[in-house]
Amino acid sequence: YIYWGVGAGVALVAVVGTIVLIHNRRKVKVDLSKFDSPDQPGSGKCMDKEFIKMLKQVQRKTRLPIFNWINSGARSDYWNSKVGGVHSSAHKIPVCKAADIKTPTKAIRDKIVKAATEIGFKRIGIGSTFVHLDNDDSKPQYVAWGYPLGSKPPINPFA
Repeated sequence: YIYWGVGAGVALVAVVGTIVLIHNRRKVKVDLSKFDSPDQPGSGKCMDKEFIKMLKQVQRKTRLPIFNWINSGARSDYWNSKVGGVHSSAHKIPVCKAADIKTPTKAIRDKIVKAATEIGFKRIGIGSTFVHLDNDDSKPQYVAWGYPLGSKPPINPFA
């Protein structure tokens, strides 16, 4: 009976430990200041919750530090203009449904694009050193573009 009791105790600890791990994995805390417009501290708080949820899925799927590689998130009108963003950018406050993610290599860039497409991103800009992702459903869907804006993307996940 002692062995049965010890075995049951070990099994119970394993099950509870697994549940805690799964629960904690889902609750990845995101530092929204990484999305701040450089001229407006705290502006990253406007980031769309569904967009952040999708980025978490990209991070989980790729096992890459997506949130540490954010180049641009929320943008004020001034900052959007300064960086050459389009007037109707999904980055702009209060929309806040876009981010540019650094990609150290083409292989990483392609991995992010593939994962983003599988997760449901339908708007992807692809540069040589970054990927733009947005989930602004007021804009055309299932589109990919390259940079400079208007050029053919190096890869097209929707073709």
